Amino acid sequence: MEVSKLNRFLALFIDGLVLAIPSLILGLLAGIVGGMSWLIYIVYILQLGYILFKDALFGGQSIGKKIMKYKAVKEDGSSLDGDFMTSLMRNVTIAVPLLNLFEAFLVITDKPRLGDNIAKTKVVNV
Repeated sequence: MEVSKLNRFLALFIDGLVLAIPSLILGLLAGIVGGMSWLIYIVYILQLGYILFKDALFGGQSIGKKIMKYKAVKEDGSSLDGDFMTSLMRNVTIAVPLLNLFEAFLVITDKPRLGDNIAKTKVVNV
C-alpha cells in the first residue's frame, strides 16, 4: 500500500523535532554558560549525520518513520538497516539547500524523490 503524503510529511516533521529540540537546549546552554560555542559545531555534525544516515538506524527507519509506521527499503524490498551507504545516497539530496525543496515538491506531487531514484529505494507501509 502506498504511503500517504500526510504520513510522509508528519514523519519529516517529527524528525525535524528530533533535530530541533536537542539543538535548542544545547544552544541555550552554550549561550548561558558561555565559552561553549564549540558545542554548536558538534550539534551541527550530529544533525547532519542524522539527516544522512537516519534510514540505516533504528531497524531501517528514522524516528519519524517508525512513529508513522512506514520505512524506506531497497527496490527489492530489503531493509536499509545498517546500510549506511544507501541511506547516504538516498538522503544527500535532503541535506542540500534548495534541492530539499524540490524533493518536497516531488513528494507532494506523488513523484519519486531524486534520492529514491539515486539509491534505488522506495517507501512502504510497515
